[in-house]
Amino acid sequence: MKRFALVANTYWLDTPQGPLLVDSGMPNENRKLLGLLGEEKPAALLLTHHHLDHVGGARMLWERFGLPIYAHPLDIPFIAGEQRRPPFPPIPWLGDWIANSAKPVPKEALTPVEQGAMVMGWQVVHLPGHTPGQIGLLREGVLIAADALRVGPKGPIVSPAMVNHDTQEARRTVGKIARLEAHTIFVGHGPPTTLEAVRALAEKLGV
Repeated sequence: MKRFALVANTYWLDTPQGPLLVDSGMPNENRKLLGLLGEEKPAALLLTHHHLDHVGGARMLWERFGLPIYAHPLDIPFIAGEQRRPPFPPIPWLGDWIANSAKPVPKEALTPVEQGAMVMGWQVVHLPGHTPGQIGLLREGVLIAADALRVGPKGPIVSPAMVNHDTQEARRTVGKIARLEAHTIFVGHGPPTTLEAVRALAEKLGV
């Protein structure tokens, strides 16, 4: 596994079916992302959720490589441009424009995946709250948890309410992660964390 430190972490997973890229950064990071990929071509892209800092390069990667793109059906309408993302920052016209500035991915390029599905040897885990259809990937004790958690100097926390679809559900998702067989948890923002740290957070939250 390789971690590319863009505005949001992007992960490169080597699988028997070829390289799987998890998330694709901001739209203005396309050139940087291609530079990080170098001569390597991803076989597929999985989008953990529909937010701009995770899907910004998806259209570019699809046009360049023609790769399949996996996402949860609850987030696909936002990725495909059928539904507008909530404004961010929460400023009426500017926030709407920024949040929806990524080029939509054609619906035919998107393959829906839900809880329990297997993508190139990794199991899909539904981690809702931050967005309705946020997903992670689990394999052999390693979880890619996207923005279900953020990790700072004091360890893992729940993403701030202003960027969540449903913060109460996001808190319950912390409990779900704490019950998974995952010793190392990689996140969308910050360094990896441990199951012990997530269990401590879940206990603090009462989930």
